[in-house]
Amino acid sequence: MLSVRFVIRLFLGAAAASALWLLAAVPAGAGSDESITAYDVALTVRVDGILHVREQIAYDFGSNSRRGIFRIIPTTQRYDDTRDRIYELGNVKVSSPTGAPADVKIEDGASTTIRIGDPDRTISGEHTYVIDYEVAGALNSFSDHEELYWNAIGPDWRVPIGAATATVDMPADITEVACFGGPVGSTLPCASGVHDGRRGTFRQAALDPNNAFTVVVGVPAGSVPAEPILEERFSFARAFAVNTQTVGGLAAVGLLIGAGIGWLAWSRGRDRRYVGQALGLGPAAGQIDVQEHRPLFAKPDGAVEFAPPDGIRPGQVGTLIDEEAHVLDVTATIVDLAVRKYLFIEELPRMSWFHPRDWRLTRLDAPIEALLPYERRLHAALFRGGGQVLMSDLKDTFASSMTDVQNQLYVDVVKRGWFFRRPDKVRGTWVFGGVVLTAVGAGLTCVLAKYTQAALIGLGVVAGGIVLLASAKVMPARTARGSAALARVLGFRQYIKTAEVEQLRFEERESIFSRYLPYAVVFGETDRWAKAFASLADARPAGSHSSPGLYWYSGPNAWNLGYLGSSMTGFTNTAAGVLTSTPSSSGTSGFGGGGFSGGGGGGGGGGSW
Repeated sequence: MLSVRFVIRLFLGAAAASALWLLAAVPAGAGSDESITAYDVALTVRVDGILHVREQIAYDFGSNSRRGIFRIIPTTQRYDDTRDRIYELGNVKVSSPTGAPADVKIEDGASTTIRIGDPDRTISGEHTYVIDYEVAGALNSFSDHEELYWNAIGPDWRVPIGAATATVDMPADITEVACFGGPVGSTLPCASGVHDGRRGTFRQAALDPNNAFTVVVGVPAGSVPAEPILEERFSFARAFAVNTQTVGGLAAVGLLIGAGIGWLAWSRGRDRRYVGQALGLGPAAGQIDVQEHRPLFAKPDGAVEFAPPDGIRPGQVGTLIDEEAHVLDVTATIVDLAVRKYLFIEELPRMSWFHPRDWRLTRLDAPIEALLPYERRLHAALFRGGGQVLMSDLKDTFASSMTDVQNQLYVDVVKRGWFFRRPDKVRGTWVFGGVVLTAVGAGLTCVLAKYTQAALIGLGVVAGGIVLLASAKVMPARTARGSAALARVLGFRQYIKTAEVEQLRFEERESIFSRYLPYAVVFGETDRWAKAFASLADARPAGSHSSPGLYWYSGPNAWNLGYLGSSMTGFTNTAAGVLTSTPSSSGTSGFGGGGFSGGGGGGGGGGSW
C-alpha cells in the first residue's frame, strides 16, 4: 500500500519546490550578479552508517537585496520497479559566521527544502552560511565494497561557484576514490581527488550554473552498514478489482465516450471536396460552388501530373499531404533553395571513416524578395552568422529557428485556403481536450482507488482521453480547395515514382532532375529519383568538361552523380537531427565507468530569496 507519509512528503515537496522556484526566479534571473565564491563540504560517515554533512557556503548577493538562501536536497529517488529509495534527513542546524540572519524553515517532501533567512530583513554583499545535517541511508552496498556516491554540490544551483572542496571521512581505510565535475552526465574528473587512510580530499576549481561536483569513496565490504532505505510503492490489487460490476461499468463508460469522440471526428475531422468537378479542379467563375464531406474511406489520388501544380513548393507539398510541417519539409526546402540558386551545398571530405559527414552551405546572391515568408525565414536563419555555415555548426542552435519556419509554413497553407485552421492549432486543441479528459479520468481513478474497489471504471475515462489524444492527428480538415490541391500533388507524386528518363535529352534530364529532387525528398523517393538519373554523368554530351557535380551541389574528391542518392539521404538524415537538436541517477556504483557528475545521492541546489 502507498504510505501516507510518502504521499504527504511528495505533495509538500512539490508544492514547496514550486513556490520557492517562483520566488527565486525573478531575483536571480538573467543578468544577476550573484555568485558563490567558495563552497566547502565536509562529509563524515559514522560507524553506524549515518552521514553527517557540513556545508560552508560563501554566497555573494552582490548589490541585490535578499532575505537569504535556500537549499533543496533530494530525499526520494526511484530505486526499482516496485520501490523508492529514501534518504532520511534530520538534525538540521544553520549558522552564519558573518552575522547574516539564519532563521530556518524546513519543508519535507520528495526533496527537503531548507530556507534560511529572515522574511522581514534583507541583506546584500557576501555572507557565509554553515549548514549541518545528517542523512540515513546514504551509502550503497556491493559485494566487494561499501560506497558513498554523493553529490557534494548538486546541479540545481543557478549561480556560478568560484571554488569547491569536499572532504570525506570514513570509519575504515579508504580503498578507492573518484570524483566528477561539470554538467549532469559528465564523466570528466574533478580537479583533484586523493585519499590518505580514512580521509578523501577533493577539489573543483569552478562550476558553472547547473553543474555538479560528485564524489565517490569506497571502503572494504562489511566495514560500515550500507543498506539503502527502501519504501514499497502502491499496489493495485484491491483498488482495481475485476468483477462483473467494474468490468460492466468500464465498458459502459468506454462506449459512451468512444461514441462521442467518433461523432466529433465524423462531423469535424473530415475533409471537404467539390461536387461535380473534375478531380483536382474547383468551380470556374460563375459556377455554383457545391461542396460535401469526403467519404470516410475515399482515396484522394489524382491523375498523373508532370510538374508541380501551380508552382507549389516542396515545403508546402509536405505540409499539405500529411497536415504537418515536418523537419523533412524544411530540409527539402533547403535543397530547393540550392536548386533555385539561393545557396550552394558542398559535401566535405570525411576526416576518417569514423567521422560523420558534414556539409558546407554557401549563400549566393539571388534576390530574396521572391522567396515566400517561410523560405525567407529559413534562408535568414541559416546564414545569420555570415555567408557560409557548416551543417554541424547548426547543432543545438537552430531549434528555435526551426519552430519559426514551421510556424510560417502553417500560416502559408491556411493563407492559401487549403485548411480551415492551422493544422497544428487544431491538433493542439484536441490534444488539450484529450489531456483534460485524461486528467479527469486519472483524478477519478485515484478517488475510486482510495475509497472503493471500482478504480477500473475510472480507467474508462482515461482510455477515452487517450483515444482523444490519438485522434488529434487526424482532426485537421482540408477545405475543398485543399482537397483539390492534394489530388494534383498526389498526381505529381505518381510521376516522381514512375518517371522514365531515357526519352529525355540530357539537358532536360539534368534540369528536371534538379528541379524535382526536393519534391522527391518530401515524397520519400530520393533514392529512386537519384537512381533513375544516375546515368547523368555518363550521358553528358561528348567534349563536355563540366564538373561531375551539379550547379547546386558538389562532393569530395572522386565523388560523382552516382553517389548523389546516398549523399542526399545522408544530408536529409543529418539535417533532421541537427536542425531540431537542443543542448542536453541511484544505486549504481560510481566506480568502473558507471560514475558521472550529478549521478550520486544528495546534491540538489538552491538559490536566494
